[in-house]
Amino acid sequence: MLKRFIKFTIRGLVGTLVDTAVLWLLITYAFHTYFSKYILAPSISFEVGILVGYVIIYFWIWNHRVLNSFKDFIRRIPKYNLAVLFSFGIKLALLNIIKQIFHFDVIICNLIALFFSGFINFFANEKIIFKEKKTVVEDLYENL
Repeated sequence: MLKRFIKFTIRGLVGTLVDTAVLWLLITYAFHTYFSKYILAPSISFEVGILVGYVIIYFWIWNHRVLNSFKDFIRRIPKYNLAVLFSFGIKLALLNIIKQIFHFDVIICNLIALFFSGFINFFANEKIIFKEKKTVVEDLYENL
């Protein structure tokens, strides 16, 4: 599991880089209004980062638990998106709670919140989205 968590962390860094690069491209070359720069572009870049992260997760981290079919790939995307959005909500809540209690700088609060929300996101993927299938023998043993 530690190996998957390290890969998951690398995936997070890649997703952040992609998110930032897409955001920069959009606000530099495509969008010029306040709404498009501060609402639309970050939303698009965040989703592109999520999708790149999903591809990494599907084909590199939990590839031993997937069917490697187009249907399976598409079927898991909504759950993955919800898990990422849920962990993002947790991150925002923790960031604000830490700020209110300890009065740390927002960057420190963000890093602490990312640490905890990252674990939540990892375990959502490990235990729900890419849950390991039980063998018939394990299933029978569990029902005894």
